Amino acid sequence: MSTLKTAVLATAFALCAVPGALAAGSSLQLIIGGEAYDGPPKFEVTFDGKVLGEGAVNAAIDTATAGRFADAADKTPYVQSFAFDIPEDLFKPGGEVRVRLVNEAYGGDGSNRDRNLYLAAVAVNGRAVTVSGLSTQGTTASTENELLGEFLVLKDGNVEGVSRAPTGGWPLPDATIAAAQPVAEPVTTEVAAVAEEPAAVKAPVAVTALKLPETGEGDKPVATASLAAADEPTANPACNRDELYNVVGFNESSNDLTPKLMERLDQIVADIGEQKCKVLVTGYSSRAGNHATNALFAIERAQNVLAYLKQAGLKFEKVSATGAGATEQFGETFYANRRVVISVAP
Repeated sequence: MSTLKTAVLATAFALCAVPGALAAGSSLQLIIGGEAYDGPPKFEVTFDGKVLGEGAVNAAIDTATAGRFADAADKTPYVQSFAFDIPEDLFKPGGEVRVRLVNEAYGGDGSNRDRNLYLAAVAVNGRAVTVSGLSTQGTTASTENELLGEFLVLKDGNVEGVSRAPTGGWPLPDATIAAAQPVAEPVTTEVAAVAEEPAAVKAPVAVTALKLPETGEGDKPVATASLAAADEPTANPACNRDELYNVVGFNESSNDLTPKLMERLDQIVADIGEQKCKVLVTGYSSRAGNHATNALFAIERAQNVLAYLKQAGLKFEKVSATGAGATEQFGETFYANRRVVISVAP
C-alpha cells in the first residue's frame, strides 16, 4: 500500500523464508522511510518486549546532498519495507511492536544534516496498522506524536514508535490460510480522481475488500499466457521448475482474488503439480495513492495469493510472500502494475 519504487524494494525486503509446506511462522513487516547523514538510519524492532532484530534504511535520503525527507515531493525512493520472523514461543495476539532509532546523528543547527526514521506501517501476519494507529513513547516518559503526513517521525533513540495490537489482536500465522474463500467479483464504483489505495487497511483474505477506485479506470487488461496442464504427477517429486508466473487482474484498490485471478492460480497449481519447489510470491501495486497504503496492498495481494496456493494443495520446499510496493515496471497502465509475480525454482 505504500508507493515504494521497485528498484529500491528489490533489495529492501528482508524476505521471511518459511521452510516446509504449511509450517508458516508469524512474521512482522515494517514500512519505514529515512534520512541519512554520514550513513543510513538504523533501527531495532521488538515484539512483546523481545528484540526481533535490526535493520538499516539504506534507501534513506542523504540530507547532505539531496535535502530533507519532508521536502521531497516524491518520497517513494526513500521508503523501504522489512520483514522479521516472530518466534513461535514469543508470538502473542496482544503483543506490542516497538521501533527505535539506534544511531542518532545530527549535523548541528543550520547544517540541515540529520538522521531520522519515518514509520508508516506495521503488519503482523497480514494485519496492518498504519499511522493513525501508531504512537510515540519516550523511554522515560510519554511524548506527543510528531507526524509527517502518513509517517510517524522518530528523531532519536529516546523515542520509540509503538504499535499496539489492533482490536481483536494480531491474527494467528495460519489464519489467512484457514480463512481463504472464493470471493465475488468486486463492484466498480466510479469516482472523479482519487488515490488508488485507502488509508484503512483490513486483514488479507479474511477481509480483503478495500475499494476506493484509482485513476486509470479505463486501462485495458494485460494479456497473460495460459499454461498447459502438467503431466500426471508422482508423489512429491523433486522440482524441475525455474519460472516466473505473472498474476494480473487485481481491481483498483482491492486485494480480492476474483474468479479470474483464481482461475489463473489454478493454472499455476496444475502446472507445478506435486513438485516441491522454492517459491517466492511478490505483490505489486500501481503508483497512484500514498506510501503506506500502496505498500500494504502489495503485501496483502501476495499473502492472499500464497494462502490460495496453500489451500489448493501446492507443496513447497521453501516459500515466502512479500510486497514490492508501487511500480511502473510492467507498463504505463495502473492495471498492468497491480499484479503478483510468483517465482518458482528448484
